[in-house]
Amino acid sequence: MTTLALSPQIASYLKSIEGRTNDDKLLRLLETYLASQIRACEQEISEYEVRYRSTFAEFARSWEQDEIPDKHNHVIERDYMEWEGLVAEKQNWLERLRNLPRRKP
Repeated sequence: MTTLALSPQIASYLKSIEGRTNDDKLLRLLETYLASQIRACEQEISEYEVRYRSTFAEFARSWEQDEIPDKHNHVIERDYMEWEGLVAEKQNWLERLRNLPRRKP
């Protein structure tokens, strides 16, 4: 077990978080944080999906099959890399959430 030292000011805020134990409270905060990171990725991913009218998997498949017109255009290449990064980042956040212990009911 690891001991976590909190300043009195931070500890007073922790009291206002729902949960029976400090572990439960911290898990709730972590879940909320991870969920917000996932939502942020999803928001940005959806902008690319609207722009290109496809999911990243579909776009990547079209890219590999040379079906994207002018795919080496700087803007399109940058979008591909950023979109790919967002998909990977979302998976990373989801994996962290899956590995987070569950709060006790």
